[in-house]
This record gives sequence, structure tokens and C-alpha cells, in this order.
Amino acid sequence: MTDWQAHERANRAGAALATTESGETYLYFDTAAAAPPVVAAVEAATDYLWKTARTGPYLPSLRAEIYAQLDEIRARVAAFMGAKPAELAFTRNGTESISLVARGLRFEPGDEIIVPDTEMLSNIAIWRMVANETGAKIVTVEGGTSGLLTPEAIAAAITDRTRLITFAAMSNVTGAVQPVTEICELAAARGVLTHVNAAQALGMMPVGLDVWPCDFISACTRKGLRAIEGSGVLAVRERHLAEMTPMLAGWWNASFDDAGEVVFPETARRFEAGSPNIPAILALGAAVDTAHGLGIGRIHDRVRELTTYAAAKLRELDGAQIYGPADDADRLGILPFNIAGVDPAKLTLALEARGIIIEAGHFMATPILAAFGVERMARVSLHYFNTTEEIDRLIAAIESERGTNA
Repeated sequence: MTDWQAHERANRAGAALATTESGETYLYFDTAAAAPPVVAAVEAATDYLWKTARTGPYLPSLRAEIYAQLDEIRARVAAFMGAKPAELAFTRNGTESISLVARGLRFEPGDEIIVPDTEMLSNIAIWRMVANETGAKIVTVEGGTSGLLTPEAIAAAITDRTRLITFAAMSNVTGAVQPVTEICELAAARGVLTHVNAAQALGMMPVGLDVWPCDFISACTRKGLRAIEGSGVLAVRERHLAEMTPMLAGWWNASFDDAGEVVFPETARRFEAGSPNIPAILALGAAVDTAHGLGIGRIHDRVRELTTYAAAKLRELDGAQIYGPADDADRLGILPFNIAGVDPAKLTLALEARGIIIEAGHFMATPILAAFGVERMARVSLHYFNTTEEIDRLIAAIESERGTNA
């Protein structure tokens, strides 16, 4: 049995966790935005930066050591995502990963791209741009107030012109966990490509080309995986690499052949241009090692237990409304809610003053906002480092703020 608290004392913030003016430790419930990085990730990045300060970044021996490390990390991250090293690209964030897929494929006038109404901005904007530029068409599938997609709804939206389906494995708004395998299987049977946005899922549940029969997986690594900001990953099945056009070209990913033509590697490194973000990649390697050591299955189970506990406690509050799936088994880690008569933005600020970090906003959750007649929601997002005692403290703080933040 994993001692989550002992692990967290060693890996969340080292010797001294930040405390409030009253001496209490901050409680962090905003992993859906970004989680506190594990200490090993921070140390990997800062150790490298100190080396560059002492010797210069291009000391030949240091450079050789670092490039060897990047190859090793690519292999470890790829294995964590059920991919071959040749199928794994390092990116700056999940948004860049999505854009590399969208810009790398070729769309023709009349091609259809299915983008459900469950998606966040980064998995909407680039597809609309590509559609406008190429004459392709965006097709919407509704997730409704639950935020859950059904394979039947996806199947009904597929036509002979459908080229690709892009969707998030786990909603940033509701934590709704989509039936990824079923959607990807039915798409493949119709010859349709699938891109899965795993920004919220990576590090929280099993994710990978060996788990899902999809074509592309994109993700940032600052959330569930607990790496540092400024890194992301893109997994592309090997059979698609040669047909995709790199969005960026230059040093690191491009060269010239004998005829002077620009050529790219036959691996996913073709999507990486310019100097790699070495501190972030080193941090990513440490974060993956930490998650692998804990076991992604155990992490998943832990977060599911905490989700069920937090949902039950929130529902005990008078006037509480939790949005998204009716069955908590269909969500993971994320709970959007409102308390009758309480402004969620004011509540968020009040909780911060108490050392409790949540978030509030509209989260692009248009169907939910319209259905319930609200403009924004509060959002609690959990990870394995949270505890039931912390959740109890959160609930008590919300209750005590009810009268002062209406």
C-alpha cells in the first residue's frame, strides 16, 4: 500500500512547504491548471542550469552528456506512453502538440473534422483555422450537460468525408472520462483518424498508444504528470510520420540532401525545431520516473477514491450544485460546482486568503453554463497528494465563507 503522505513529504516541496500567515500549510486543489512539480523534476532542471552557469552550456563534455540524457528520456517517456522512441516528440506544451497534428496533416475542401462541444480552446481554435484555410468542415457532436460523449453519437456524425476526430480523454471542466477506446475503434473501422488530447489524463490514468487505438496523443506535462511548466509531448504512430509536414524547420530537425532539398528525420523528432528546452525535458524525465515508480494504476485508484470523497462532501453543502456526469464513476479528479448565493470568483479569492487554492471561471463550458443559467463556476481539481483531511478543511472553509461572499 502506497504511503501517499510520506511520498508527498519527499516529493512535493522538499524540506519546507509554503505556509500561510497563520502558519498553516497551503492546500492545493488546482492540478487541472498545473500541479506542484515533484522535487526531482525541479532539481533536474535547476542542476542543469547551474552547470551551464559554471561551465557554459556548450562545454563539449556537458553537451555530449546532455544529448545522451535526452535520448534516454525520450525512450523512458515513450515507454510510459506505450510508444516507440521514434514515435515521441518533445514539445513546449499541449497546445503546440495539437497544432503540430493539425498543421501536419493535409486537408482538402469538403473534408470533415469532428470536434465535440466538450473541448477547450486549444483543441478548437487550431481546427477552425485549418478548416477556414483548407475548405474543410467542422462537425460538432454534443456532450450535453454531463460532458460525456457516446460512441453512438460519434458514429452518427461520421460520414464518408470524415477525416479526423479530435477530443479530450478527460474534460478539463468536469473531469468526465470519455470512452476513448470505443471511439477510436469505431473511427478506425471507418478509416477515420483520431487525435486524443490527454492534457488532463497523462499522469492521472493509463495513457498511451498501447492503451488506446488512436493515431495521435498530445499532452502537456505540468498537470497530472507533475513536471515543470514549458514542456509537452506528442505521440504519433510510426505509420503516419512520413506523411506529416513539420510545422517548424531549422536546426535540430532539418538538413539538406545532396540536391539542396530540405529533409527531416523519419522519426517524431521531425516536429522539434531549434534548441530543445533542455531544463524542461530533464524535468519531464524525473517526473515520469516518479509516476512510474508509484504506478499509474495506483495513482488512478487513489485519485478516484479522493474524487468520490470530495463529491460526497460537496453535496452535503446546502445549495451545492456539482456539474458534469451524474455518476461520479464517470469523472476523475475534477469537480466544477456552485453554491447557491455565492459568487465563485469571490469564493476563490476568499479561500486563497485562507491558504486554499481552487479556481473559478467559465472554462468554455458553454452547454453547462447555458443549461444551468450560470456565468462561471468554481472548480476543485485533485491529485494523489491531496488527503481526505484536506478536503474536509476545504469544505469547512467553503461553509464558513458562505455568508461573506454572496
